[in-house]
Amino acid sequence: MLCVKCKGKGYCGKQSCPLLNNIYKSKFKEILKYLPEIKNEVFGNSASFLVGRVNYPNVFLSPLVGSFEDAENLYGLKKEEILKIRLNLFSPRIRVNAHRITPLVEKLQEIAMSIKPVDSEVEFYNKPKLLLPFFNDIPPIGPVGNLKRLNYDNPKIPQIVDKVADDYSIEGVLKIYKRFDEVYASRLFSCGVLGKEKKLVPTRWAITAVDDIVGKSFIKKIRDYKVLDEPLKFENHYLGNKFEIYFLPKPWSFKLIETYKSGCIWNKSNKDITVSDSEIKGRKKYANNTGGAYYAARLAVLEKLNKMKRQATVVVKRTVKKDYDIPLGVWVVREGVRKALAKRPLKIAESEIKNLNIQRTLDEYINLNKISD
Repeated sequence: MLCVKCKGKGYCGKQSCPLLNNIYKSKFKEILKYLPEIKNEVFGNSASFLVGRVNYPNVFLSPLVGSFEDAENLYGLKKEEILKIRLNLFSPRIRVNAHRITPLVEKLQEIAMSIKPVDSEVEFYNKPKLLLPFFNDIPPIGPVGNLKRLNYDNPKIPQIVDKVADDYSIEGVLKIYKRFDEVYASRLFSCGVLGKEKKLVPTRWAITAVDDIVGKSFIKKIRDYKVLDEPLKFENHYLGNKFEIYFLPKPWSFKLIETYKSGCIWNKSNKDITVSDSEIKGRKKYANNTGGAYYAARLAVLEKLNKMKRQATVVVKRTVKKDYDIPLGVWVVREGVRKALAKRPLKIAESEIKNLNIQRTLDEYINLNKISD
């Protein structure tokens, strides 16, 4: 149960996650197939950006340089294709204090602010090495080394970035999300561009923070919408994840239920493990049981409700199967739910809802209907 809740965050007190290390060792031969030629100098596109979490506020900062321009929008690709793209991203890093925006940090910020990949030339002090490439919240990364020299072409920075840079961080995030998307907003939030007090934010924290900020802005709107007329079900399967989303005709509330099948990525026990988090009026504390997946799924749901101009009680069921054997990032949840909600909805029979007896929210809906009948 602890591993299912932790997912590599270090709740067990160990500096390095044993499960992630085991995945790395067991998949090493497969990983070798996708690795690029490793050398001290690299030419490519700076297509992503990473701020580390360990030893915060003294963290590693790195543009990710590779041969793929679209290294962040991965939905629809097979696992092998995702690994090839992400493991070919070199990570030239420097150690910085998250609260000090030095001239070198400002140069790297320019790359992060570019809306399009930036042609870059990187030199490492030593030949980069493949360290543990897997995390739960972000996609894999390739070889890592200490940055010696970096040259890059002019980044293409949208004018709106300069306009919102000195806004409060929440306002800036919302304006960037509305103009672009949550991926670009989280990159700007992470690299310390947004907010009155400039500071770097670890990428994993920034992704969840942006999902939460945008989600809360939607909640304020949908509470004024009419309640959904009838229950609906949406479903999607992707990379060993099954998503079932239930929209029920009740005022806004949300619940994420994650079931990790025995033997899957985070559950090495001999029985399935189910965890959940929920809210009625809103969450004040972090969703410790389901983590970043909670905010990613909630954002996708709220986008759909806002588009429908309706509010509803929503239950998302995520089932993680054995074939999800490498963590690929929390984007899998956000995009998996989005794609489910883009499909034609199915009407739900009462008998189907009754069979979901572990979902108290759904049971309450049935009981309320019986009382009103």
